[in-house]
Amino acid sequence: MTPILSEILMALEKASHTGTLKRYEKLNETKPYYGVPMGAISSLAKHYKNQFDLFIPLWQTGVLEAQYLAIQIAKSKPDQLSKEDLQTCLEESVSQNVLDKFASLILAKRKDSKEWETVLLSQTQPIFQRLGWFLRAKYFAGKTANSEEIEQTLDTIFTQLQSAHPLVQWTMNQCLVEIAVAYPPYLDKALTIGKDLAVYADMKVAKGCTSAYAPDWIEALLRRK
Repeated sequence: MTPILSEILMALEKASHTGTLKRYEKLNETKPYYGVPMGAISSLAKHYKNQFDLFIPLWQTGVLEAQYLAIQIAKSKPDQLSKEDLQTCLEESVSQNVLDKFASLILAKRKDSKEWETVLLSQTQPIFQRLGWFLRAKYFAGKTANSEEIEQTLDTIFTQLQSAHPLVQWTMNQCLVEIAVAYPPYLDKALTIGKDLAVYADMKVAKGCTSAYAPDWIEALLRRK
């Protein structure tokens, strides 16, 4: 292990917070982790911004916060990472939350994000399909899709959403919502699909939060617009 990597891991360990540790334990988060709040990780990342040579060494430690830090370091210029580096990150053993952040801040912001969507959706593992559907949702949110893409995706959601693995179901549902909000001509169709499938309709929601039930989620986003 290089001196700089040892220095970073020591800094992360020193930033451990009891509350974060307890939350990770309650969530059964992927180990190992130190229990470092995201704010502390973001602050540390400022000292190593755009030092892409640290990305893979940090990731390969397997430490949750080191992987979050790697993402924070590289997120401003994600295209600087090679495809080989990105492929190294896509392991089932990695925390779902880390992979979600990786998809959101790295893959979704790359010029080749559509290629990664295709790659991930072709995988059999639910965790990777989840990421693929997230990238598809971000693509539709960009308002650049054509009518054929929209209609084919809505048909897929209609036939697969109810039976999809829970990991995949969440981002597939998110994609339905993004289509409804970004493409007004398809709003009614998306709402109908959401009502007919009724996925998350019975989900308990904390006060002040928005339900993941597609019609409610769509309505909430439209109100904000």
